[in-house]
Amino acid sequence: MCSKSSLSREECRQIVKRHLQRDDFELAWFAVAPLSSDMKGFMGDHLKLRVSVSLGDREREGAKTTELQFFVKSVPLDDIFRRNLAMSTTGYQKEILFYGDLLRDVQKHLRCSENEAAVYLGTVPKCYCMRPDLLVLEDLALAGYHMLDRMKPLDVRQCECVLKALARLHATSIVFEEREGRRLSDKYPLLAEESLFCSKSDSQLYIAHSISRRDTHDLLDLVPRFAPGTPHNRSLHSLLDTAMESVYELLKPSGKYRNVLCHRDLWLNNMLFAENAKGELSVRLLDFQTLHLEPPAHDVVTFLHLTTMRDMRQAHGRQLLELYHQTLGDVLCQHDLNIDSILPLQVFLQSCEETKPVAVVIAVYVLQVTMLSLQKDIDLENYMTVRNNFVKDAYQHDKRFRSRMTEAMEELVETCLMPRLRQQQR
Repeated sequence: MCSKSSLSREECRQIVKRHLQRDDFELAWFAVAPLSSDMKGFMGDHLKLRVSVSLGDREREGAKTTELQFFVKSVPLDDIFRRNLAMSTTGYQKEILFYGDLLRDVQKHLRCSENEAAVYLGTVPKCYCMRPDLLVLEDLALAGYHMLDRMKPLDVRQCECVLKALARLHATSIVFEEREGRRLSDKYPLLAEESLFCSKSDSQLYIAHSISRRDTHDLLDLVPRFAPGTPHNRSLHSLLDTAMESVYELLKPSGKYRNVLCHRDLWLNNMLFAENAKGELSVRLLDFQTLHLEPPAHDVVTFLHLTTMRDMRQAHGRQLLELYHQTLGDVLCQHDLNIDSILPLQVFLQSCEETKPVAVVIAVYVLQVTMLSLQKDIDLENYMTVRNNFVKDAYQHDKRFRSRMTEAMEELVETCLMPRLRQQQR
């Protein structure tokens, strides 16, 4: 019972061996199938690997057959447009590095159980197979992890859970650098390369961002406060592209603040949540194609802008930032490192304040894509060129899309455009 797949029988055997931590088994059959009929990501296909194995010696009494299941992430197989888009970036190279050489280097310095070290202090899934075009990871659904409604903002408890995980992930790169006495970028220059907001005008991602900027002009006119005929409409349009394009410069590694290994794409589909019998919440972070060395504030503040509403950030933002910093300090303390000599609280808070324009711009880029509801059989190449029709329709008829995008556009104007306008008028 074996379907056609890009995994060989020997690769499946090695996956099972790593999972079971034993080799006294026989591989009966394996099959790879789509995880669901819905397309979950622009940059990859999500599949399910099922494997049947016989444990122990079949000729002896007590041998039993069991079925295992794994999550497979592959470059798009059947969609040429998505495949070319995915392969035009360094994303898959970064994810292979993250689960491979980098994890092995970091593990050497982490003071925790072997299992915790293998998953970056319990923040990511286990990886059982790595190839330039494919990853096989543990199926977190078997442990009760699931995606939340991507249209529904996170609450304070959920944000606390993610920020604690993010602090643990960031801490691993700091521990590595402090123990090795060198920066990650020195050993792995790839981590300093940009894989999402690429400024090369002929790249497919830059073209996609250009389309997003075009659609942002449409959104500006749809928001009542900035619609045609309002006092600053024309001026705001004249400043919008420059503000949106500033992200290419702002996302470079910092020369002012300590850089850490940032996820850089923390919207809701890139995290899975689970709750145990005691009501304790846990999260696992997914999709490390956009890894980049930046100040931790970039991850923290952008995450909050992508997953929460402004009133929640205003009411609880400071305590959430302090919680992140406290968790980071606790992990560093476990490794005999002092947070105050690496990233003092006031320095971190200042970096978060300075990061807000970056987060606001990224939120406009990302939310107008991730908040859209698309048919599973949509022609993505065509969609990229006529997306403004989808955006306008969603704003007019989808209450949740309208609410999130109105707030995102208001923050873009208040944080990035109006300061530029006032400066021009002086």
